[in-house]
Amino acid sequence: MDDDSQLVRRAERERMARKEAERLLEEKSRELFYTNQSLKEREEKTQKVLQAISDGILTYGGEGIIQSSNRAADEIIGSDFDSIISSSVFNLFPPNIDLFPQNDHDSHQIELTYIIKLDGKSCPVELNIAMFIQNEVKVYIATIRDVRERIEAQEHIQQLAYYDSLTGLPNRSLFYDRLKIAMDNAKRDNDLLALLFLDLDRFKRVNDTLGHSAGDKLLVKISKRLRNVIREGDSVIHLHEGDFLLTRLGGDEFTLLLSRVRKLNDVARVTERILHEIRRPIFIENHELVITGSIGISLYPIDGENVNELIRNADVAMYQAKKDGKDRAVFYSSSMNEKALRVLTLEEELRHAFDENQFRVFYQPKVSFKDKKLIGAEALVRWQHPKRGILAPGQFLPIAEELGLIGPLSNWVLLETCQQIRRWQKAGKDVVNISVNVSDQQFKEGDFVKKINQVFMDTGVSPSIIELELTETIVMENSNFAVDLTKRIKQAGVSLSIDDFGTGYSSMSHLKSLSVDKLKIDQSFVRDLENSQEDNAIVKAIIALSHSLNLEVVAEGIETEEQFEILKKLGAEEAQGYLFSRPIPAEEFTSWL
Repeated sequence: MDDDSQLVRRAERERMARKEAERLLEEKSRELFYTNQSLKEREEKTQKVLQAISDGILTYGGEGIIQSSNRAADEIIGSDFDSIISSSVFNLFPPNIDLFPQNDHDSHQIELTYIIKLDGKSCPVELNIAMFIQNEVKVYIATIRDVRERIEAQEHIQQLAYYDSLTGLPNRSLFYDRLKIAMDNAKRDNDLLALLFLDLDRFKRVNDTLGHSAGDKLLVKISKRLRNVIREGDSVIHLHEGDFLLTRLGGDEFTLLLSRVRKLNDVARVTERILHEIRRPIFIENHELVITGSIGISLYPIDGENVNELIRNADVAMYQAKKDGKDRAVFYSSSMNEKALRVLTLEEELRHAFDENQFRVFYQPKVSFKDKKLIGAEALVRWQHPKRGILAPGQFLPIAEELGLIGPLSNWVLLETCQQIRRWQKAGKDVVNISVNVSDQQFKEGDFVKKINQVFMDTGVSPSIIELELTETIVMENSNFAVDLTKRIKQAGVSLSIDDFGTGYSSMSHLKSLSVDKLKIDQSFVRDLENSQEDNAIVKAIIALSHSLNLEVVAEGIETEEQFEILKKLGAEEAQGYLFSRPIPAEEFTSWL
């Protein structure tokens, strides 16, 4: 029994031990299961985080073989997981990049490099590489950030800061920076540098007539033509990239900077090509436009040793080109500065002339070809300059136009003329028809007819006494507008004449549509009438054309009896010129009435 009891007890102990072992095993298995489950969940979370990260993540070993990647890395590289795993990291980055930090938890931060995508294209990236030890093995993790959008944004900001948004050309800021660098290089290398300053002629009229949208389209087309000239210049005058800079300063102003100039003839050839390209007809919104340009040229170091001086002198030369007749290029000369200073002084004085009541209206008589009796007069503005005396219109009207004063000045002339007519009428004088010139700025004012009617109301002068003179250029450049406006002026009771006829490009059909009463033959055709068969034929044709349209003819600039007799035989009605009288003050003209 004792032996049996011992066996039973031993069996029970073994059973209990097995049961405890099973319990412990089950407990450990459960712990292991939960641990594995937790690790799996953590790994899944880690993978989800890695896949959600916008930066690309690559891991690789010491041999450079890629072990893992996230979705962002696959997208940056242009691959899928299967195609990148087990490939070499060396295929992705430039050879100068250190892909293996030496110390644990050390890292390489590379601000900007590029990654080579599987299609062979490169993509700009920021790169951070770290190393850690896992199971005594070095593992490297590369964080890749795609910076294409940031670089594009930076480039866009750069574009806005240094390039013209309309034409895409470098702007004023970049021009000043590059000009300073070019001058420094020219000084170092003892080279010659040329600065061309281009301004389009009469561009404002395009804006005023067709609108700013058309003006912008014109600037874009001109810019393309200028680019073409530069490209052609590469072979024609051996320009090399970096030796020139074409910029738009603003408005209708452009500059061309030429470095390493060998011969001035090369500069002249470039300007000739530019002017030729500009003057070729341009079609904008169904309108054929013929534009010209004026170019001023200054040379470093001959015409200026600093940026401002070189620019100023090129600008001065450009204005000289405009004064010389436009559509040309002029090299700067030191004498121009003296002229420019005089013009600048005159500009300042002109601004004060209104306030100081320095303008005067002179009157030039018009006589009949039948008997040379007075039948009218033309009102002409003069500037009673406090130091220089009486200045003729040619000495200040172009400046007034540039300053935007021509409109107010023309309005003042009409008002002063009507006030003078009223003074003559009150004095019992029999006042003849007085003609007043209309400026381009006046003509385009939306309330022009309203303004002239207001003058007649304020002064009590009958509109029938006033004749408004419109230049041929004004009515042709504003053709459709002119037809409507001349009708409304006629309805106001004012007579109209076309001044300087023959210098523009009027057509008979257009003249028929205008509500005008007279054509005024330009004095350029009268000046050599005795000796020029061509001028004689032109004048004869103008008079015949006028009479066919029931228009009277006024001939101005008559200085000799021979001119008078020729025009009389040809059938002109009114004569004006120094043969009869120069423009005279109102006090002197009173004796003619």
